Amino acid sequence: MNEIPLEEAEPARKAFGELTEGEREAVRVALVAIARDPAVGREIPGWRPPSLEYTYTTPLAADSAEAITVVYTHTPGLGVTVVYYFRDPQVVD
Repeated sequence: MNEIPLEEAEPARKAFGELTEGEREAVRVALVAIARDPAVGREIPGWRPPSLEYTYTTPLAADSAEAITVVYTHTPGLGVTVVYYFRDPQVVD
């Protein structure tokens, strides 16, 4: 399967710099999954076509309730733009 081109918006780059190394590793894992299949996240309804906006949440550790959420847009044929990363203190489904 081909990798989807990924880029980061400036707010995402800034947020990444403020994460701990463990949080950054969770982001890297999430980005690999997103690059393989942008629809892996949960679509946020009502976004402007042809782009779709998604969130993808991944736990910080196997036994952790805390997670990192990646907010990104996908435009078919053009790729994925990561909008933001944030620590998410919720249980991941």
